[in-house]
Amino acid sequence: MTARATFALAGLLGLALPTLFTSGCSEDGKTGDCPALSLYDINDPDAAASPKVLEERARAVDAGCSSPLAEASSGGSP
Repeated sequence: MTARATFALAGLLGLALPTLFTSGCSEDGKTGDCPALSLYDINDPDAAASPKVLEERARAVDAGCSSPLAEASSGGSP
């Protein structure tokens, strides 16, 4: 292995190792800062607009874990 390859490998390891020690999700797959969101059937048109789902989504937006839903746009100018 050349000195250049050794240096490159050491650099990659130096960048990769900190990711092993940063937290993302816990063992159960949930992040510590974001509220839980329930699952719903996307084929049911009323499910996404249920009060429970809307309240959970609003809490996630307030916590900075989700973006607010916007009206669909076809692009272009009016």
